[in-house]
Amino acid sequence: MPDRLEVLHRRIDELTDPEGDFAVVCPRSGKRPVPVRGASFSSSGDAERAVELVREYRNLLRDVDPHLESIPIVAAEETADPLALDGASESLGRSSRSITLSGDGDGEWLRMDDAPVVHVRQDGELLDDWNVSRQLRSKL
Repeated sequence: MPDRLEVLHRRIDELTDPEGDFAVVCPRSGKRPVPVRGASFSSSGDAERAVELVREYRNLLRDVDPHLESIPIVAAEETADPLALDGASESLGRSSRSITLSGDGDGEWLRMDDAPVVHVRQDGELLDDWNVSRQLRSKL
């Protein structure tokens, strides 16, 4: 397994570009997982390839450490300013719900307290209500 981790790490390193505008991140937290902390990629294609390699890398690590957190990861443009919805917090009796829209371009996603992450764009186009609803139903 150490050899396989080394090969995956080398393949990820070959895709990196310190001046790149793309990153591999967790869409919930915005953090970059091991092994791409601090890494940038020159194109969305390179970042997408890195996503697959990072998933494989983390799955191998999980064989050794089953407590390693399993997180979603996506390729996103790192120079994009996060979007925000003003007034998206709604009070419901004693509890409250808030919605955050983040990202730019193909990396836009919604996060709502106590709900799954829902992607709102694909291939540069906004998804229609049916596709967003389908994501919500499949993840609940």
